[in-house]
Amino acid sequence: MYLLAIESSCDETAAALFELTERGSAPRLLAEEVASQVELHQAYGGVVPELAAREHMQSLPLLTEKVLSGQGLTLRDCDVLAVTRGPGLKGCLLMGVCFAKGVCVASGARLVGVNHIEGHLLAPCMDNPELRYPFLGLVVSGGHTEIVLVKGFGAYELIARTLDDAAGEAFDKSANLLGYPYPGGAALAAEADQAAGSRFRLPRVMRSTAGFSFSGLKTAIAVLIQKHRNELSDPVLRGELAYAIQDAIVDTLCFKVKQAMKVTGITSVAVSGGVAANAYLRKKLAQLKGVKLYLPGPGHCLDNAAMVGYVGALRFERGECMDLGADVRSRWPVEACI
Repeated sequence: MYLLAIESSCDETAAALFELTERGSAPRLLAEEVASQVELHQAYGGVVPELAAREHMQSLPLLTEKVLSGQGLTLRDCDVLAVTRGPGLKGCLLMGVCFAKGVCVASGARLVGVNHIEGHLLAPCMDNPELRYPFLGLVVSGGHTEIVLVKGFGAYELIARTLDDAAGEAFDKSANLLGYPYPGGAALAAEADQAAGSRFRLPRVMRSTAGFSFSGLKTAIAVLIQKHRNELSDPVLRGELAYAIQDAIVDTLCFKVKQAMKVTGITSVAVSGGVAANAYLRKKLAQLKGVKLYLPGPGHCLDNAAMVGYVGALRFERGECMDLGADVRSRWPVEACI
């Protein structure tokens, strides 16, 4: 049996193809493709939902054709369609779900709706088959920052979630203040990694509460950069500012993970989402006492269809198919994922 997976929750269009073998065996990834929209949205300094949705509409047939033709298959060979149902931008989700529904109507394939955050939570399992339940999942990206206790497949308990801005957004907005084009977070991290340290120290936020919050830190970063706006041409000062910004964001993430490990007694930590590719975050998490760290491959940190297909295969094995009349869920907490 073949499973085609579709991801279109934000500004990456992705497709992946899996082979499903006997019950209880891991699905086998055959092919995957991702089309980024970074250049399209760069001029606007952020994702424009309407433009993103239109781009998905154009890219989905092309990516699907690419992953299938590479294996000598067509849409009629697909027995199952797994698609991101939420959370995400509603227009973008609708493009992927409507495309998947159309394929199912034409071919008779069955449809599985997948929670995007569940996909991220289990993405490290694809690249680390030794990872076992229970574990702590840190999902950290431009739109999401949360720690979830993964007790088993489909059994999730929220430990901490951002109350406002996500860590990836803090990276990108700070990078914008330093003059980097959107998205900018990776460029800021690269400059920070070149600095040996920093004369600046930003506040450590949300120490006494369970959730994350980066809005106050973003304000402190804006004030600091404004104070030195006439010196930003100095590469040493820019590097130290970038170092201080990255250190403050990463320190907050590590502090919350350390807290979660202490409260739950779980030392296995799986990190996913776009910020999981950050080398400084990986280094600092690996230094936490007693931690057993699991990371997805570089291509499975950002939004991708492989994680959607992986979860979709597990849901399909349990008989959890989606009705063709069901709608998308732009807001869909992973702990409510049933």
